[in-house]
Amino acid sequence: MKNFIKQLVIFIIPLIVIFIILEYAIRQIPNTYKYKNEWMLQHADNLNTLIVGNSHCMSGINPSFLTNNAFNFANSSQDLERDYFILTKYEDIYAELKQVILSFSYCTLQDKMDYTDKPRLKYYGIYIGYEKYKYSMEITSNITYEKVREYLKDGSLQCSPLGFRVNIPSKDDLNISGIKAAKRHTLKNQESLTDNLKFLNKIIQFCENRQIKLILVTTPTWHTYYEHLDEHQLNQIYSIATEITEDHKNVFYLDFLKDIRFNDKDFSDGDHLSEEGAEKFTKILKDSLDHTFKIKL
Repeated sequence: MKNFIKQLVIFIIPLIVIFIILEYAIRQIPNTYKYKNEWMLQHADNLNTLIVGNSHCMSGINPSFLTNNAFNFANSSQDLERDYFILTKYEDIYAELKQVILSFSYCTLQDKMDYTDKPRLKYYGIYIGYEKYKYSMEITSNITYEKVREYLKDGSLQCSPLGFRVNIPSKDDLNISGIKAAKRHTLKNQESLTDNLKFLNKIIQFCENRQIKLILVTTPTWHTYYEHLDEHQLNQIYSIATEITEDHKNVFYLDFLKDIRFNDKDFSDGDHLSEEGAEKFTKILKDSLDHTFKIKL
């Protein structure tokens, strides 16, 4: 028996060493979560505008076309719980923060990463210090290998120096991807809705207590996306936006969901803007905030 245990230990120890080396190596691969956290730790004291939310803002608002100091900390599938974590993580560093722009998409109040994109949750623990996922491992995730493959292919980050999504894969069919995304984003989860409203209120209170303007934005989409949305879920977004903007003077809402100024060249798929479309939208958003609310970005 002792000999068996000894042989087992001899067999397992090299595997553990290999596991640790691989985990360390994977963590050295550049990724947007690590980059954005390090950027904020170094520059949040001079930040005027912070952009958070899901991929609609990540690929839709380019800080390079805003005149003040702005940074995009939106990420794929990022929900309101993670938005609140990011917003509050750097609260002791902020010195000039005046505006927070938050994705207010069709799926915002129903989407919860714990149910819709659980594999990405580990990034918040490993690279940003989110306590709930602090001890997560890269090597055990099925999307890690996709990340390694992408890095080996071109070796570049998928975000600009100011956090905006770049190096987007080839353009998808807008009609098909719009319908698929609309179906994917139509969710009926009361538990997620309750939880998201709780974190939305926390974000509002955080901004209100610090005299920060909170700007909710619904980004433009292709017609096959908005034509296939569930009317009840969409109206829920609008009614809640109306309610909170009436109740809180520091909260503003702009809706560009069906904006006809955007054509097929402005989209990479049915619900995400291309880099060209993001430049166009960022300029429109900047002008709209100035003309409608006298908010200068």
